[in-house]
Amino acid sequence: MMKYSKFKVLALALFTAAIFLACSDDDDSTPVETEVVDFGTAPASSLLTSGSVNVITENTVRYHTIDFGTAPYTVTIVETAENVVLIDLGPSPDFGDEIKAYVDVINKPGAVIITHNHGDHYGGAGNFTELPFYAESTVAEQLNNTEDFTNLYANEVIGVSGSESIAGLDFTFDKVSNAETGENGYVTIESLKTLFSGDLVYNLSHLYLREYTPKDGEDEIDNWVAGLNVLKTNFSDYDHLFVGHNGSRTEVGTAIDENIEYLQKAQGLIKGTETLTNGETATTAQEVVDELQLLYPNYKDGGLFFSLPESFFPGDPGADWF
Repeated sequence: MMKYSKFKVLALALFTAAIFLACSDDDDSTPVETEVVDFGTAPASSLLTSGSVNVITENTVRYHTIDFGTAPYTVTIVETAENVVLIDLGPSPDFGDEIKAYVDVINKPGAVIITHNHGDHYGGAGNFTELPFYAESTVAEQLNNTEDFTNLYANEVIGVSGSESIAGLDFTFDKVSNAETGENGYVTIESLKTLFSGDLVYNLSHLYLREYTPKDGEDEIDNWVAGLNVLKTNFSDYDHLFVGHNGSRTEVGTAIDENIEYLQKAQGLIKGTETLTNGETATTAQEVVDELQLLYPNYKDGGLFFSLPESFFPGDPGADWF
């Protein structure tokens, strides 16, 4: 009996020692070093005589958001230790000159991503002809067949379906069809929990509703809201949202909700399911624009005013809402 008890004590001791050693191996108290890139001083904001810049620096990436004009038109630069990636290029070659001057100071190789086929997102393309351009596959096809774009950038835009490694980062491309425009691309970097929404999400700015055609069979605002709900479901926990107009946000879900509310309000005013503040029903684009300005007095100009007559050319009838 005594021998058996000693055997049990010895076995228990050995077992306890093994557990202790295993836990000691797992519980490595040595702190794990976090990679931190020394980006140095950001380029001087004085390079942007027509715009302003906001710089967000994190451990391995630095974001630069450049806003031009009252709309405002936003260009986002993603900078890593070795590269830069530009998301959209502003509305004109003049703004492109300023972006180029800014990027030249960073002095790193890179690439360009265009979110969708609107001129205010590729106007500076002629300043970056030495860089590869990427877009969601359908958007790339549109760009490659748009004379205004190809006059600025003669090389082929690389179409991406799914994920692509660009300048050392894994970008995922997707789109929402028939929303703000025919094909609205958006891009994410999952490893950094960052969403680049293009014009699917605006930041405290009036939305571009010119292409909304409620008298046709398909309702673009319904499509847009459905797409935003997908973004909200998939990316509300992301750390950063970079938009096509007016910089960036960290409250991703809140920003998306704001856009959904705005779109549904505009839709109701145009379709007559909501009345104006004076109790009447809107019958012209001007009345809708005036009401949205009244309801959102602190919003920046955005693209709402392109819905009005004479916006693009003499005799332009404006948005086809009524």
